[in-house]
Amino acid sequence: MNAGVTRDTVELVLAFDRNGAISYGNSSALEKLGYTQEELLSESMCAVFRQEFQKDDGNYIDFCMTDLKDGEETVMYRKNNACFPVMLRIAQDEDGGGYLLAEDIAYRKNTDVRIRQLKEEEEANQKARNEFTANVTHELRTPVNGIKGHVMALSENVQDEEVKKTLDIILYCCDNMSAIINNILDFSKMEAGKFTLEEKEFDFYKMMDQIIATHTVTITKKELQLRVHIDETIPQLMIGDELRVGQILNNLLSNAVKFTAVGQISVDVSKTMQAGDEVELFFMVKDSGIGISMEEQDKLFQSFKQVDASITRRFGGTGLGLSITKQLVEMMNGTIHVESEKGKGSCFSFSVRLRTGQNVDESRDMSETYRNWNHLTGSMEESGHEERLTFGTKENREEIKKRLEKLVLSIELGSWEKAETLTQTIKVLTQDRESDLKRPILQLDMALRKENYEKSIAAYERMKDALAVMFAEMEEVVS
Repeated sequence: MNAGVTRDTVELVLAFDRNGAISYGNSSALEKLGYTQEELLSESMCAVFRQEFQKDDGNYIDFCMTDLKDGEETVMYRKNNACFPVMLRIAQDEDGGGYLLAEDIAYRKNTDVRIRQLKEEEEANQKARNEFTANVTHELRTPVNGIKGHVMALSENVQDEEVKKTLDIILYCCDNMSAIINNILDFSKMEAGKFTLEEKEFDFYKMMDQIIATHTVTITKKELQLRVHIDETIPQLMIGDELRVGQILNNLLSNAVKFTAVGQISVDVSKTMQAGDEVELFFMVKDSGIGISMEEQDKLFQSFKQVDASITRRFGGTGLGLSITKQLVEMMNGTIHVESEKGKGSCFSFSVRLRTGQNVDESRDMSETYRNWNHLTGSMEESGHEERLTFGTKENREEIKKRLEKLVLSIELGSWEKAETLTQTIKVLTQDRESDLKRPILQLDMALRKENYEKSIAAYERMKDALAVMFAEMEEVVS
């Protein structure tokens, strides 16, 4: 055989004659086996392969070609009698002998063992974490529910408006804490593979009524517009997990309201397929909020992540909501997508597959709330959003003027929470010149939080004057 070709290979190469005498060993073989070249050439294959080559004499090449196969795993013995695992390849030499290539797989086997150990350790750790999370969230629920119950009982007998407002804040905090606990518990169940969906009949339109009603108060408070459109071919009675379908939609609507200060939100639900008792529903939640850049969209559905660290500081959240939402959608044999542009809003869409016992043309008695959704929420303005956000445009000035009038009225009436919301809206409407208004808006924020009428009015006047100066400067530039 050509020794020059095999001298530097990482595999161990041995050449032997028909009687099993070793006639060549490459540098890898000498190093691994602990022999010099002279010592190795005085040995036979029986010394190196003690399990396979047990004969004192005979036709070794015939034995190798008939009894050993390529890819067979065995062990090789070193000069010091230690052994290590190898993978064999054997071929016949043109002179009637043979040669053997052996790959040292000790590192690979050790790595496989280590990987298996690490996997077992990770599974044990995951189980321990899930049990710990379940226990902690259960323990947290008890004091939160206790606080909430006592506060609700106190609220029934409280007449003082200031005290009542404080109790309402405590109830709001309890609800937020409960939502966080539920998210963590859902996530731990999903990670442990113990999360299951319920299959029971529910009234789809009643569910939608409750969801829309839940968010209408906040939407109205932020003076956003809402449009709801439901495909009337959707069966009224559906079979599936009503709680989890509602959880998906509630989460997307909550985010839309949370991240939208000016403009509108729309909810569209359509039936995209009905075959037998299976129905596919397609939901779209669209907003005119802060939007998400293309680079940030990849992080959206990852656990414990939000697209921007400042989002957590400004809006709160654990970063679990959309991760749980995605997993719930996929458990219902659906998909979820997002289309968004920074500063121009977002559109989240998802599909789920449910079942129904109704035929396509069966009539139903739609709820009174459903029939009046669009009447109650008003029509959607599809254009002008960008102009309202671009500082100094006609639409932007009109929107700011409208919000300023409502802001001073809220201060006069002592509607402090509404005044805070309007201030944040004005901040969004002036985002192009936010640095010029930073001080007066901060002063107004602090005064509103302290519910100080004199300081709030004074800060409002300073902000109004600053805006007037900025608009005047822009007019001079244009003229």
